[in-house]
Amino acid sequence: SNLFWIKKFVSNHLSSPTQKSASDYNNFDREFLSEKPKLSYSDKNLIESMDQSAFDGFSFINPKFEQILNK
Repeated sequence: SNLFWIKKFVSNHLSSPTQKSASDYNNFDREFLSEKPKLSYSDKNLIESMDQSAFDGFSFINPKFEQILNK
């Protein structure tokens, strides 16, 4: 059962996979790695019409996407 594995992990009898370097992708499925990345884009009006209170106090804006937000 899942509880068995949780107990093993919590009690340090089961080690978690580690990443050896920033370019170590050994723990990722090869099919996933071969997929072409897609940038999702949403309509600014749609986003503004939604409740954004969950993001109160969040101030980071990725400079690469700031131009998209200002359209």
